[in-house]
Amino acid sequence: MTRQLPKLNRVVVKIGSSSLCGADKKIQESQIIEVTRQVAVLVHDGLEVVLVTSGAVAAGMGLLNEKIASLDNNQAAAAIGQPILMRYFQQYFQAYNLNTAQLLLTHDDFQSRRRYLSARNTINTLLNSQIIPIINENDSVSTEEIRFSDNDQLGALCTNLVSADLYIILSNVDGIANKNPLKHSDAKFLDELSLPDLEQLKKELSREKVRGMGRGGIATKLEAPAMAARYGVPCVIANSRRENVLASVVRGENIGTIIYPERNELNAWRAYIAHALKPKAVIVIDQGAATALRQNKASLLASGIVSTRGDFKRGDGVVCCLADGTEIIRGIVEYNQDEIQKIAGCKSGDIEAILGYKHRRSVIHRENMVAASERL
Repeated sequence: MTRQLPKLNRVVVKIGSSSLCGADKKIQESQIIEVTRQVAVLVHDGLEVVLVTSGAVAAGMGLLNEKIASLDNNQAAAAIGQPILMRYFQQYFQAYNLNTAQLLLTHDDFQSRRRYLSARNTINTLLNSQIIPIINENDSVSTEEIRFSDNDQLGALCTNLVSADLYIILSNVDGIANKNPLKHSDAKFLDELSLPDLEQLKKELSREKVRGMGRGGIATKLEAPAMAARYGVPCVIANSRRENVLASVVRGENIGTIIYPERNELNAWRAYIAHALKPKAVIVIDQGAATALRQNKASLLASGIVSTRGDFKRGDGVVCCLADGTEIIRGIVEYNQDEIQKIAGCKSGDIEAILGYKHRRSVIHRENMVAASERL
C-alpha cells in the first residue's frame, strides 16, 4: 500500500545534527556522503531539491578552545564549522556533477518582506539553474531574538518560501510516536496523522524536554510538520539511517510518519504572517473587537483598541490580545505606536482630525492578519 502524495516537482529535505553526527557528537563524513548520494538520485530523477541542514556548530566545536555551551561559543563554532560543512557537501555533490549554493538565514530574513522575497527569488534562480540550495540558520550572528527555535521550523518556513510539494524531515527516530520514544519503551510509531491529531499530541507533549532533540522540547519538533500542513504541504518524518530513505519517501512507501494537510488553510502571505513574522509589541483590544475579529473576520478598527504595550512602527508585526493576555490575532499594523495611543477608542472617521492625516481606515486590515486559532 502506497501513500497518496501530490505530484512532486519540488521538495524540501531537512537533515539535523543528530543525523549527521555520531555518538561523539562529531560530524560523520560518511553520513554526508550518504545524504548527498540520496539527494543526487532525486535530482537526477527530475526533482528539484532544497536541502536544509544543521551541523555547523558540531563541525566547528572541535576546533574551538572553549568547549562550554554558550551562545557566544556556539556562534564562534558555527563560524568555524559552516565552511567545513559546505566543503563536504560541495565535494560530494560534485562527484554527481551537481553544484551547490549556500544560504544562511535568520528569522529577520523572513520577517522583512523585502528580504523574504529576495531569498525566494534567489532560491528559484538557483533551482532553475539546476543548482542545489543548501540552507542553514546563520548561527554565527543569530541572537535569541532572531534565531529559530529549531531548524525543523526553518525547513517548514522554506517549504512555504519556495512553494514545495513535500517536506521531508530526516531524524534519528522512525517518525512520530504516540508517546515520547526516547522516554517510553512502549511508544508506538504512527503511520499517519491528521493535523488535528498532531495538534492534540503537541499539547500532550508540550512540557517534555529531551536530550538529543535540539533546541526546545519534543513538542517543538512537532511544530514544523504542523506548520507545513497548514501551508497545504504534506510532511514525512523518517529515520535518516534507513536505507534509501529519500527515494522510498518520494515513491510514497509507507515509512516514517506522514502528516496530511486537510486543506491549504493559509496562502503564502498569511503563512508568512502566521509563522515567519515575529511580533514586536502588543495591542490590547476590547471584547467587542475580539468578537468582530473572531466571528466576522473583520479588520481591527481604532475604536476597539484599549492600549498598547511596547514600541512598534507602521509595518511591524504585533499581537492583539484581550486584557487577560488571550491572543486573538496577529498582524501587520498600519500606524505607529504613538499614533495608536492617540486614536485608541476613537471612530475611524475621527482619525484624520486627530492626527492630521490618515493612512488607512483600519489599524490592521483583515488581509494582513491571522487568527490565533489558525496558528495552533
